[in-house]
Amino acid sequence: MKYFFRLVPLLLLTGTALAQDDWLNLEKQSGVGLFQEKCGMCHRSGGMGAGILGRRMSAELAILENRDDLQGPYIETVVRNGFGIMFPISRGEVSDKQLQTIVSYLAEKESR
Repeated sequence: MKYFFRLVPLLLLTGTALAQDDWLNLEKQSGVGLFQEKCGMCHRSGGMGAGILGRRMSAELAILENRDDLQGPYIETVVRNGFGIMFPISRGEVSDKQLQTIVSYLAEKESR
């Protein structure tokens, strides 16, 4: 039993280190990688966001990656404040640096 109490803090520290490593890897991802991971479930083909946007515009333009009219400040505002049924995305879910990388990908056509 005494070894258990020595092992638990070690496991907790290892888990924390792995979580931090994952976080650092996310910070280094490309715009397309971050978009796929953080936004793609809703804003790619078959996603709820693409479906709802598809009611107001063509199905092709409802997929955010296909659009060429998105501007950085608009994307940032919608992400942080939400819009319609889209809930706000906190800095804990998508850091400012990650958001800037996604904005570059969508608005400035980075990595395309």
